[in-house]
Amino acid sequence: WLQKSADWLYRDRVHHVHLLIRLAAAATLFFGSNLAISVALFLSTLLILIRWRGAFNGGSDFMTVVVQTGMVIAHGAALVVGPVMGWRAGLWYITIHAISSYFISGSVKLFDVHWRDGRALPFFIDGAIFGPLKPDSLFYKRWFAILSSWSFILWECSFPLALAGPTWAALWCLIAAVFHFLVFWHFGLNRFFWAWCASFPAIIYCSAQW
Repeated sequence: WLQKSADWLYRDRVHHVHLLIRLAAAATLFFGSNLAISVALFLSTLLILIRWRGAFNGGSDFMTVVVQTGMVIAHGAALVVGPVMGWRAGLWYITIHAISSYFISGSVKLFDVHWRDGRALPFFIDGAIFGPLKPDSLFYKRWFAILSSWSFILWECSFPLALAGPTWAALWCLIAAVFHFLVFWHFGLNRFFWAWCASFPAIIYCSAQW
């Protein structure tokens, strides 16, 4: 029965209706959220991941699930400890995941000799949708590649400093927004940009809680 239900649910027309309902549910968030909408969006995301045979992007899909889980936690906890503590719990859940993801990403690059000596970055960008790079690209110049690589490494590794205060958080999130937009521009990962931007309000809020 489960397989038959999935076969029906993932028919093109039904799936299109599902996406329209999901869009309408997401649009209601501009006017506020509640537990029902949060749970519905969370389950909708899981259904879409199953629809695409479990294809899971470690960036955009992961952060989408994290943000939606944080919303479910906020509303669920609010029923027990009140809305203030509930939302603090949900927003801190998002913040911890987001900041640790940046930090881990930078740490991985730090321990990779190809990122430290600048060889990984031009190889990575060369595979973009606008690639390959031109022969005279700045990224092929050793000094520029090393400077760019270390800029990424130091920024990602230092992301926990975003919790030093709202000003720091806004600055780090602004840099992140530019970074994610460039990733979208060069690699076509539009979900990557929006999913991470959705975590920034939580980071800025939590930075003010110290």
